Amino acid sequence: MSRLDLSKIHFLIIDDFANYRSMLRSILVSCGAQHIDDAKDAAEALKKVTYNKFDVILCDYNLGDGQNGQQLLEEIMHRHLIPYGTIYIMITAENTQSMVMAAVEYRPDGYLNKPFPKDLLLKRLKMLVEKKSIMKDIYEAYNKKDYLRALAIADKKIAQHSRQALDIGKLKGEIALAGNELDVALKVYDKALAVRDFQWAKVGKAKVLIEQNKHKSAQSLLEEVIEENKNYIEAYDLLAQILEYQGKTKEVQNVLSNATIISPNTIARQQHLAQVALQNDDQSTAEKSLKRAILQGKNSCFGSVNDNMNLVKLYVDSGKGKQAVQTIRSAQKIYKKDKAALLHTQFVESMAQLKLGHEDNARDLFQQAIANIHGHLSELPPEFQKDLIATTEELGETELAEALKDDINNKNGHEQSNIEEMTKKYHYLLQNGKGMRLYNSNLLLESTRIFEDAAEHLPDRISVNMNAAQALLFHLKETGKNAELLGRARHFLDVSQNLDKNNEKYQKLEHIYSELC
Repeated sequence: MSRLDLSKIHFLIIDDFANYRSMLRSILVSCGAQHIDDAKDAAEALKKVTYNKFDVILCDYNLGDGQNGQQLLEEIMHRHLIPYGTIYIMITAENTQSMVMAAVEYRPDGYLNKPFPKDLLLKRLKMLVEKKSIMKDIYEAYNKKDYLRALAIADKKIAQHSRQALDIGKLKGEIALAGNELDVALKVYDKALAVRDFQWAKVGKAKVLIEQNKHKSAQSLLEEVIEENKNYIEAYDLLAQILEYQGKTKEVQNVLSNATIISPNTIARQQHLAQVALQNDDQSTAEKSLKRAILQGKNSCFGSVNDNMNLVKLYVDSGKGKQAVQTIRSAQKIYKKDKAALLHTQFVESMAQLKLGHEDNARDLFQQAIANIHGHLSELPPEFQKDLIATTEELGETELAEALKDDINNKNGHEQSNIEEMTKKYHYLLQNGKGMRLYNSNLLLESTRIFEDAAEHLPDRISVNMNAAQALLFHLKETGKNAELLGRARHFLDVSQNLDKNNEKYQKLEHIYSELC
């Protein structure tokens, strides 16, 4: 075997044990490596791959506190922090199926089980470096999203390197799919399948067929792959996608359940399974999947407060108030540095308290949460927006709910209103809601004070001004004519007239005013 030249290769070693980092460094140096950096944990590794280019990354699976090697790989791939062509080798002392299957889904270039001999590391590196060097030009075009050029280079490489033709063809298929060159991709996969029944080619062809809306043909291929190889996880996800398109939610749940048994640590799949289980009224499966997603998400870029909040709502609907509150508190600890996530928990807690029969507590929590809004609603995550509106409507705050919807849909909010004006509007719309509750309880005088205060601060909202006028007029109908109160009612009617004189409610109030006069 010819000697591998490591002198120009840039290495990154990631391991939480200094001695092991030192040992790996020594092995590489003894083989001629000159450019070696290391990181003691995932956080340090993320900084280094963000600002530096590495040719080879050697990463241990267990990295102490924080992210493990799989979660680090997930984030690196999700954020596109390393270019196509970087060699990523996972090193591990454990080889449980759940660990291996989760990491495999992000396709590291290889694994090394501790302890391993120096020769095995060099043999693995030699094979991967030679393979990647042949495809270097393809990767460069791929990284630039110059898909047509990448495909053209791939064709030349296939002609020049017959021994690597299948590997290059596999990459060519991925590039064709990424560039939406479906006919090219289909030819690649059909050509591979003419040589042998490659499972990767069947899955690739299924992807093309899905894009072409040929779902039945794609489904047959994917079912074939799963029958041949129970551990080909990507095939399960694609099959679930087809079945979901067909509206077969029971079958979708079954497919995803089988996939999570084989590979339980992939968060997105657990989240998907929970969502489908809820559609199927299977709260037990939804609860298990949400718990798993929350556990795995604590140190993952795919972790989401939505999982915690969906679990809270599930508990509330099941009458499990204690578990709901515990889940909220847990989420507030996990996301203590995320202002939007913390605010999300406050609104969902308000909804939970209301459904558990604690209305006063729910309203207090809601008022605090509204006061804590310090950004434009159009920038909030969609699930947060949905829960915000749902909570507001559950509390009967219809005026406020409409205002929130308008602000969520207002993409130019930065130009049209400042945060102070927005929070002031929400505060007085809440006051308007309080006035409505007093009015509906026949506490007319008390409601007039609340309505008048809200109307004075929201002169452009006709509904608030009409509420103030209505409370005053009906109070006068009960207590008799009062010039001062009648004058105040006239003021709010005049404001309403200027805003919309054709409003049906306004016209009815004018009739009542005329009768009282």
